[in-house]
Amino acid sequence: MPGREPLCHCGLRRAEASSSGRPGPAAPGSQKVRTDVRRGALFVTVLATAAAFVALYGVIRRLDRAAAVGAQTPSPLTRGTAVYPALPAIRTVATRAAIPPTLTTIPRRPSTAAEMDWDRATALLDLPLRQIEADASVLELDYRPFAGACLAPPAPAPGEWLASLKSAPVIGGVTLREKGATIDCETARRRLVARADRLKSDLDDNERLGRTSGVRPEHWRQLLALHGLEAWPGY
Repeated sequence: MPGREPLCHCGLRRAEASSSGRPGPAAPGSQKVRTDVRRGALFVTVLATAAAFVALYGVIRRLDRAAAVGAQTPSPLTRGTAVYPALPAIRTVATRAAIPPTLTTIPRRPSTAAEMDWDRATALLDLPLRQIEADASVLELDYRPFAGACLAPPAPAPGEWLASLKSAPVIGGVTLREKGATIDCETARRRLVARADRLKSDLDDNERLGRTSGVRPEHWRQLLALHGLEAWPGY
């Protein structure tokens, strides 16, 4: 019915329509039925949820038991402890009878008298002759610049330097530098000869020591050759 018209097209007035269309109060029985229905639905939902939890717990328990059994049961693919077959026994070889020590030890040949004399000469004279050899080498090194500047040609042979130290003629008017000082050839020769005389004196002292100690002459000559002092006895 239009709101602006007091009378409907069907002939019904607005007041009658308003009074006839108002809903009446609900019956008490219908409200109770609706409440029971809601309680039943809630109870069913609770039961379904509980059943789902029980089923889920059972599945979890079965999975735990299966995992425990699987951990205790070895897998067929798992490699166990390697077991090797026993090695065959090694046959023992019969050894020869022990040889008496008296047959395996070769007795040392006793030293001869000459060998004993050589050992005694070496123990007595080897160390002082080594010192004389070292000083003679230093003297020869100092002789070379003197010979190159002061001695007249021809130059002496390398093995004759000791003999030419005294006998070779000296060039006059030549000077040398020695330890920061300037000296002539005659002064340089005198200094070299003085050092050579001391070495010859030491060598003579050792020769007398060897002779008084029973060193054989041939052993003395061998010691001189061993230390390169063969030219010094004729100095």
